[in-house]
Amino acid sequence: MLKGMSVRGALSTMPAEDVLVWVARRKLSGPITFDRRGLVRSVVIEDGQIVWTSSNRRDDQLGVILVRSGLVAERALADALETRAETGVPLGKVLLMSGLITEIDLVDILATKIREAVTDIITWTDGTFDVIPKAQPPATGVVAHLAIEVCLTVARRRAARMTEIMDVLGGDDSTFYVPPSATPPQGEDGSVLDHKQIWALAGDRHSAAEIAAAFAGERYATFDALVKMVKAERLTVDRRQRERTNSAVELAAGARGRLRQGDRAGALAMATQALHQDPSDAEVRKTFAQIERARVAEVARQMLARHRVPRRILEASPEHALSNAEIELMGRVDGRWDLLSLIRSASVRESEAILAFARLAEVGVVDLG
Repeated sequence: MLKGMSVRGALSTMPAEDVLVWVARRKLSGPITFDRRGLVRSVVIEDGQIVWTSSNRRDDQLGVILVRSGLVAERALADALETRAETGVPLGKVLLMSGLITEIDLVDILATKIREAVTDIITWTDGTFDVIPKAQPPATGVVAHLAIEVCLTVARRRAARMTEIMDVLGGDDSTFYVPPSATPPQGEDGSVLDHKQIWALAGDRHSAAEIAAAFAGERYATFDALVKMVKAERLTVDRRQRERTNSAVELAAGARGRLRQGDRAGALAMATQALHQDPSDAEVRKTFAQIERARVAEVARQMLARHRVPRRILEASPEHALSNAEIELMGRVDGRWDLLSLIRSASVRESEAILAFARLAEVGVVDLG
């Protein structure tokens, strides 16, 4: 784990590159979260190597990439996600055990996701980072192992061009239209991407992020190809559409998508963010309530399947960032009251108490017994 060291700060004062170099030099382990304008990217480190990455963008999710790349059928992915939800076996393992993908192909995509995430993160000049002191459970899923310095070398080489690319596109959600006189692009020597297919997808109103997902998540190369087509007047960025943001309604829609994929924890995190942004929106409130019920049911099945007597194993510190409900419940844990009694007698809703205990166990303050 991170040996008790928790580091949080602003990327304007400690750039993402410096954060990753700091972690690599100490060969630390644990998740690091980067947050910029509602976009959250997390990388998981083991002994100074990046083994996993995730984000709250739907088009960055493994399942979406596998389906849009044509490696896994949508129905097969839905079945795999259902199996994951029922058994707790990570998605990667389910896909391998089902014979839906080879380990080589899966690791290649995970490695691509890691490289693309680092390339994006080091271009961020604002936002925050959070190096979390949290022990990682034994890896039962499939991971890639990429040295941080290798990822940074690739990212540094791409950084200047990536900034130019985003200046042209305006964002991952940019869409395009094809000018009347435009002709299909020719393939580029040495390129592993089908430029004609990229052009066709852009002409069919797919966003830049959706097109990248169709090419195994190769975000940098896909975006670079799109910009070259814009410069050659084979594509035009559609400036008529409003600039997309992580608005409350969009976050709620993303949360529903995650719920459909079986990621109840991720769905609740996005729904909570949407509710904080616009608590007056009826659709947002409805989405939050639906997802909270689903997540509570999932956690309750895990925590209340047998008699448990929680005990406190650590004193909470500011680094744990506990909510008022979590602090209250932690204070009532005395090694005598069982979990169900503590939940039922809490001053907050039972659903909030269940999620609060799950969080206390997650950060390692309370052992649920």
